[in-house]
Amino acid sequence: MVVLPTIQAYSTKYQRMDLVFDVYQPSSLKAETRTKRGRGVRRRVESKGKIPQNWQNFLRNNDNKTELFNFLADKISQMSTPNTVIVTRENDVVASNHEVSMDGLAPCCHEEADTRIFVHARNAAEEGSKVLMIKANDTDVLVIAISVLSALQDIGLQQLWVAFGQGQHLKWIAVHDLQNSIGPEKSKGILFFHAFTGCDVVSGFRGKGKKSAWQTWDVCPEASDVFIKLSQYPPTVDDDDLKTLEKFVVTMYDRSSTATGVDDARLDLFARKQGTYEAIPPTQAALLQHAKRAAYEAGCIWSQSTLSRPETQNPADCGWTKKGDLWQVFWTTLPPIADSCQQLAKCACKSECRGRCKCYRFGLTCSALCSCKCDD
Repeated sequence: MVVLPTIQAYSTKYQRMDLVFDVYQPSSLKAETRTKRGRGVRRRVESKGKIPQNWQNFLRNNDNKTELFNFLADKISQMSTPNTVIVTRENDVVASNHEVSMDGLAPCCHEEADTRIFVHARNAAEEGSKVLMIKANDTDVLVIAISVLSALQDIGLQQLWVAFGQGQHLKWIAVHDLQNSIGPEKSKGILFFHAFTGCDVVSGFRGKGKKSAWQTWDVCPEASDVFIKLSQYPPTVDDDDLKTLEKFVVTMYDRSSTATGVDDARLDLFARKQGTYEAIPPTQAALLQHAKRAAYEAGCIWSQSTLSRPETQNPADCGWTKKGDLWQVFWTTLPPIADSCQQLAKCACKSECRGRCKCYRFGLTCSALCSCKCDD
């Protein structure tokens, strides 16, 4: 009642329409996050079945979504439309209601529709399409579009548009103009930048959004070379890369800091400037694992989004660890703080400790966490 009339309307307006669905794999890096949302109630998807009243509960179950997508794919491939409609049905099957070649479209090992969209975009460009329009209200899709546009233009594409937003806020973004606006350097490094500063699979920096990170990139241009390198396959984070990323993170948290490493910046912000735990950067050990996860997502997954069978790396080498069938984030190689150190005492004295200072009152030796100027 909803999907088929929409497909019918689009097929009369555009020469070709591709509908791409997600694939839900047990060993997905997102599997742990999905399990935390609950499993939902299993419902059979049939033509005569009742429409679920609670869609959120229905969509929490991966089997429900897979069966729904396959059901829709079968119905769409049987439609009679004036122009070609192509629809995915899991990894191995791509169907169409017209006789068209599926070379390059299947089999396909992409799990996310966010990347698989661009396999179809490349195929459409190779078949002679000059203008492509992608409707996907997702930041990841827009970022990938900016990155792969040059490759699509090399095979004949002239314009690429992305519909972003919903309802009254929907707008069509001209990716070709946006790429020219931000420049070739940032277009090449935007994949790792987006993953590094937080995406669906990689955590972000607490209290630091995309805007502050983008402004940091403007004042830390030396990060561009690392961002570009780790936005390509195969991505490998070496010591020099980590030093540059540390400087970028330090600048993002405190532009006045003279520290070049995150560990020194943590000490300075926490002890000297009395910052809270939530307002200081991660340790070097944690940042390394974070950078590996971002490089995996950007360099292994997103950078190869136009290929139906991209190469990949072992997530165990890229900031994840496998427990049973689930991949879990491997945060750091450092041990957790001991129970006896959960409450750290420090003073904020401007000169030497005296009077109401808790170090002075309890006879504690001042430490590097204190702001005082005591010789001890």
